[in-house]
Amino acid sequence: MCKLRGHLPDRGTARHDGQDYWTNCKRCDAPLIRAPDGWRKPTADELAAHVGHKAESGQLDDDAGVVRGRSES
Repeated sequence: MCKLRGHLPDRGTARHDGQDYWTNCKRCDAPLIRAPDGWRKPTADELAAHVGHKAESGQLDDDAGVVRGRSES
């Protein structure tokens, strides 16, 4: 469906990672990044930087894609 009609960003779950806004497509669950002209799929470099930034800030995704902060012990 997304190839025909484009991705449908889930704006309610969009989060800012300190550099860009990120969310997932409601239809196919693909990661999306906010660009000046709308939401789009990120490049491989953007995705790698986003994953690296989340790891540095202590945010980890569980299997359902829910972002959880690292627990303080």
